[in-house]
Amino acid sequence: MRSYNDLINYIYSDRSLNFSKCENISLVFQKLIRKEILENSRNKKWFLESVINIQRSINNVHKIIENFAKRIKKQRADLEKHGYENIFKNENNVNDKCLKLKTASRLVVGLGAGHVLETSLTLHHILGIPYIPGSALKGVVRMVNFWAIVSKQNKKLDKEIQELQEQLYDKEISNSDSNDILKHKLLFGTQNFKGLLVFLDAYPEVHNKQQIFELDVMTPHYQGYYTKNQVPGDWENPNPIPFLTVKKGITFCFNVLFDKFRAERLLTLKDDEFPNQAKGIIKEWLNNFSKISEDVKEWIEEALTEFGVGAKTRLGYGIFE
Repeated sequence: MRSYNDLINYIYSDRSLNFSKCENISLVFQKLIRKEILENSRNKKWFLESVINIQRSINNVHKIIENFAKRIKKQRADLEKHGYENIFKNENNVNDKCLKLKTASRLVVGLGAGHVLETSLTLHHILGIPYIPGSALKGVVRMVNFWAIVSKQNKKLDKEIQELQEQLYDKEISNSDSNDILKHKLLFGTQNFKGLLVFLDAYPEVHNKQQIFELDVMTPHYQGYYTKNQVPGDWENPNPIPFLTVKKGITFCFNVLFDKFRAERLLTLKDDEFPNQAKGIIKEWLNNFSKISEDVKEWIEEALTEFGVGAKTRLGYGIFE
């Protein structure tokens, strides 16, 4: 039977726990966790530091990310062949055709997902690199546009805001809707209508051996209060919980497309099948695509620079320059 000190020495010295031969960070982070690592926060911290060291030591991380970028670009190109219009096609960098923003703080997407360490991070299950799912990006951009409508319509009471939510998400597209509500429904969708915007996964740009990850820690002071519904008290011991984040200063590439093919099909529907007022908005977009491009870009920049994406955004995480 090993003593505690012997166990610590075993964990820190055992070469099999270096994971140096594994180049898939996601595999290490999700699967290669021995039970000794779960004993205390010190072991967890050592394990997460090992994950960071793996990324630092892998020589082809930038090539892996380049392959991820090629995959997204191919996906975007295939969609464009099927009638989708790239929102950022008029950006200065014609070759990339994406919106690039850099993290101004630590980023952690998927912190609350299931994981044996109780703190997770969204990593690509094959390539093992961090990314921002398109659904997460769509959610925060949709939220920004929703609160813009709330402000414009001067909704202040909780009941009024709740009714607006129901109108946007649950009710059909109607001629009785205002232009702002119609645009929101057309672009982001409702329960019975697929939105015309498509958000692709956002990927990081990493050059050579640039470090991606950084270790952080949160320290709940009242474990009994959070887990056992006890009275919080200063006599409880703090519980430091290390977790993995994407560090500040990492550039991400964002791709958003507009379903031009479906938009044109909607114009062919009869007035009793699709509201005439909504058709008018779609015609404006098709005749002046730069307008919708500017609006979406503004929403994304506001969402990411003011509100952030991922977990712990109220504490300043997930903010972009």
